[in-house]
Amino acid sequence: MRRKREQRKLIPIKQALYIVLSFGFLAASAMMFFVEPELSRPFFARPFNIYRISIMVLALVFLLLATKGNWLNAKPDTVETPKASKWLKRLSYVLPILAIICLIIQLACPEFATLLVRKETWPFYRNAIFIKVALQLIGLVAFGRIAYKYARQHNWLAMILAALVAIVLFIMAGEELSWGQRIFGWATPDSLSGLNEQGEMNLHNLATQAFQNTLYFGGWLLLIGFAFWNKSLAGIVAKAKPLRFLTDWLPPTMFVLAFAPAFGFGDPLHSETGLYYGSNLFIVIGTLIALIALCIEYVYNHNDKLLRQSLLTLVAFLIIAIGGFGFSQVWNINSGAATEYLEVFISVGLMSWALLVNSRIKLSQPAQKNNQ
Repeated sequence: MRRKREQRKLIPIKQALYIVLSFGFLAASAMMFFVEPELSRPFFARPFNIYRISIMVLALVFLLLATKGNWLNAKPDTVETPKASKWLKRLSYVLPILAIICLIIQLACPEFATLLVRKETWPFYRNAIFIKVALQLIGLVAFGRIAYKYARQHNWLAMILAALVAIVLFIMAGEELSWGQRIFGWATPDSLSGLNEQGEMNLHNLATQAFQNTLYFGGWLLLIGFAFWNKSLAGIVAKAKPLRFLTDWLPPTMFVLAFAPAFGFGDPLHSETGLYYGSNLFIVIGTLIALIALCIEYVYNHNDKLLRQSLLTLVAFLIIAIGGFGFSQVWNINSGAATEYLEVFISVGLMSWALLVNSRIKLSQPAQKNNQ
């Protein structure tokens, strides 16, 4: 009897193979993040790009196969309040439409798009920066409240992690404003001005592209990667009692439908950045595969409504990716606008995630009190 029970607990050989292969290819993909972009230019003329794409696709496909039992599942991933559920549904329709509108404005009237996003004269002074800061500060306040709730529950590990997230959001907001320089016009110290790529009083422009790629990949992990594999992650976290509170932190699958199109924004192929960075290429490939997998899931579960929505999101993502990477001459007029759009959407995602976690903890408090 004991042997039979032990055999049932063992992972099937096929699944174990998928896990090993997925982590192997994921490790190879991560190593490519640090390869110099010059090795892959021009994009369509270098065989190295075929190797990169193949390895990244295999990594994600094997990861899908290894976690098939979790993501190919009709059960809801999280239980939200009725208000949060309505808000998530609206977000999943509004944000893809907004992303398409941003692309249309950029392609049809790039000069006007410059006024909206990057113009540095009043009354249009880098509007995107102040929008991002406002969203990040809302997220900061939400995680401050979350830390306070955990403190009242005497969950000190959760309180520390929530406080750390709040600090990160505070640093992000401060960096966006160059710590007040954009508002008050402070002079950049000489010691920093020579090192900073834009001569500003911030840290992220000491290595702009490295910080940008970290933000984009981190945003993708939260809003797409963790959202898609939330059931698998919930199963892992639930096994460690001190970390079970993190199940409240996992973003919902609906985030994929809401934020996927935004990850189609990127620097055009003629630039020296964009897809030539391995992390950015992985983001685009990962988003595409996640959307295709969602379509497969909804076909498998006969969920026609979500299937239609996921197909529309997939089309929106493809339109934005083709428009972003293909129409390079338009982006020349408004250099850097594509990444500004992406950063705004990531900030919307951070705020949405913070508010959602806050609402979930309100739900779990009564149950915890009753258990005590």
